[in-house]
Amino acid sequence: MSELRPISPTERVAVLDVLRGFALYGVLLVNVEGAFSTGWFRPDPGTTPVDVAANWLVRLFFAGRSLTMLTFLFGLGFAVQLARAESRGEDVRRTYVRRLLVLFGVGLFHLTLWWGDVTSHYAIIGFALLAFRRVRPRTLLVWVAVLVMVPQLVMAWPGATAAVRTALGQPASVEAVRDAVVAGIRSGSYTAAVAAHFQMLPSYLAMIVGWYPAWVLGRFLLGYYAGARRLFDGDGAAHLPLFRRLFLWSALIGVVSTVIVSGLRSKLMAGYELLPIGQVASMAVTEISVLSTAAAYVALAVLLMQRPAWRRALLIVAPVGRMPLTVYLSQTMIAMAVFYGWGLGLSGRVGAAGALGVSTAIYTAQVAACHLWLRRYRFGPAEWLWRTLAYGRRQPMRI
Repeated sequence: MSELRPISPTERVAVLDVLRGFALYGVLLVNVEGAFSTGWFRPDPGTTPVDVAANWLVRLFFAGRSLTMLTFLFGLGFAVQLARAESRGEDVRRTYVRRLLVLFGVGLFHLTLWWGDVTSHYAIIGFALLAFRRVRPRTLLVWVAVLVMVPQLVMAWPGATAAVRTALGQPASVEAVRDAVVAGIRSGSYTAAVAAHFQMLPSYLAMIVGWYPAWVLGRFLLGYYAGARRLFDGDGAAHLPLFRRLFLWSALIGVVSTVIVSGLRSKLMAGYELLPIGQVASMAVTEISVLSTAAAYVALAVLLMQRPAWRRALLIVAPVGRMPLTVYLSQTMIAMAVFYGWGLGLSGRVGAAGALGVSTAIYTAQVAACHLWLRRYRFGPAEWLWRTLAYGRRQPMRI
């Protein structure tokens, strides 16, 4: 049996780093506009036309889509790890389990900074992927459809979420909790902000526990399916007809479903109430919009990577995708310093457009920093720690 080791830079698939880099930009946009600037807790994202436009832009083109891409890539990475570990004669379970345990530890640290951490969720739900190692590809797609759609449709039925919250001992209304979170964020005390996060965490988990684990696992399995079929080998060059069809159909479905979702959202914002079956149907269309738009993004990136000029342009964000854990954690730290009361205190002082501008500035700085870092080092700091702990020995850092 060969010794456990991480992949080398020459084994990386460039298009996956590009996709991961763009997904992290979208995640930052959503988190800053919604959580760190307290946009989720305000009655409106701002009344100026530019604020309204920025809010619609984030909601329709990034919300859900970016996280879908990240979860998809996580599952795809699992398939790649399995294939490489088996080719080296490594103990696949040992390698994967150790990586997840370390990731869970990182997630626990991140939870002390922000209640919206996803790394701990990925680590826990990631263990379920081991149960699907021997499942046939077509059966995987059936599981994807069931896991992604069914729990969400059940929880979309009026009263379902409130019933889950009550069963978990959480109040049906979250207004008091949200008010406490906003007060903690806008206070000048770091400890008050952390306390507000821990107050929000149980409420947040109660809202998502009925559908989110299945939602994530379904996307993991979709990525696992793509990885098992080796669709992205050579940046997808061997499957270009498939990616062309995927882009055309996904873009078409995405446009139609997004228009429907936009109309429903306008009615809801105007005070129009949907019937129960309408709420379930709205959730189904929303999920179709999210999945199809994300699929179109993925397919478009693969197609553009085959063209030299576009490839050079897209590779600008690849370093972000090579050190995603470092970037994700640093996004939280920077956003807290910018928006929280103990930092610059911009929370509540900028609308959706301002949040969009701040997010773009943060991401641009991260792109530049990642380029500079990877000129000298093999991994990002968090990735180096993750690999060192997972493989049980200090990894070489400098190039």
